[in-house]
Amino acid sequence: MASSILVTEVQSRGGLTVVRSLGEKGIRVVAADKDHVALGFFSRYCAHRLIYPDPARVPDKYASFMLNELARRDYDVVLPLARRKTEVEQLTRFPFLGYDALRHGRDKALTVDVAKRCGVRVPATYKVHGQADATRAMGECPLPLIVRPRESSGSNGLHRVSRAEELWPVCQRTQREFGPIIIQEYVPWGGFTYDVDVLMNRNSEVRALFVAKRLRTYPPLAGPTSCGQGVQYPELADMAVTLLKEMHWYGPAEVEFRIDPRDGKPTLMEINPRLWGSMFTATVASIDFPYLFYRLAMEGDITPVTTYRTDMKARYFFTTDMLCMAFHPRKRSIARAWFGEFFDTRTKMCLPSWKDPVPVLGGLMASIVYGVRPARLRQRLGREGR
Repeated sequence: MASSILVTEVQSRGGLTVVRSLGEKGIRVVAADKDHVALGFFSRYCAHRLIYPDPARVPDKYASFMLNELARRDYDVVLPLARRKTEVEQLTRFPFLGYDALRHGRDKALTVDVAKRCGVRVPATYKVHGQADATRAMGECPLPLIVRPRESSGSNGLHRVSRAEELWPVCQRTQREFGPIIIQEYVPWGGFTYDVDVLMNRNSEVRALFVAKRLRTYPPLAGPTSCGQGVQYPELADMAVTLLKEMHWYGPAEVEFRIDPRDGKPTLMEINPRLWGSMFTATVASIDFPYLFYRLAMEGDITPVTTYRTDMKARYFFTTDMLCMAFHPRKRSIARAWFGEFFDTRTKMCLPSWKDPVPVLGGLMASIVYGVRPARLRQRLGREGR
């Protein structure tokens, strides 16, 4: 049997982007997810489907299942299985840092520590060990405050707390569900959010770089990209690369900055230490991260790619941009662009896609499932990331 690439989490729009990118190049893609109606399963570029145990609920069963699959079939690359890096690399290529080495990107408190060493601005951050830490945060920062897990994906577990009496109870609930938490200063909305997407080789040298502006998001003003565009922002690019070099990074990462409307300066929000949900934004701007990542794994190193188009928009219409319009508090402010993009030849949709139309069916089926089970919808939106 011809060798393949194994792509996990294909329910996410990022996973679907990887399936399409590699499949278009003639690479055999095995799409894997815990969800039976994952978007990537419906793609014309999916050669084989694989259902695995839920890694959040039964991580050991998930790891065993995946290692058995890698041993059973011939795979060139797997994306990703960081907790078992040593075992995985005995079976296939794995162009990521190991789970422990990723800690400075996964753990938001450690990310803040690295950023401070590098002189990168961050929100005031408090590690929470007890109620006294919550009291200190309230004494030093005005409400609202942000309570979030030190380790989570997307917006899972994130809470904005506006009343003093609610802060500690929210901390306790979040700790019970997600483990260790932090409290952070609230950086108000008003300025845009930017994502610096980076791919690095084993020597932490940049092999691909892209800066994306979130034109619209869902939830409105506070969530993953529903419409994005490549921009030139050298200051942010330099800060992101400095951070990742300090962490001795290898593989992909997305570094998120928000422009603080109080003074117009960028503030680091977090690092996403994996392939991100909004890769399609870079793809339409001519930086194909999934394929560059594949080549880096196969060839060991590649020529840097850092030039890209800034005249193209990526629209995540179904369902993120639909929800953005439906729930936006200032619909009139976005209506002209939102409707005009249907006729703009420089705006490309991730879903639906004329080249690969059937994943829309998967999206509709998933919407029915998640509509009946709202908790799964919240989990899915958190998994999709930016």
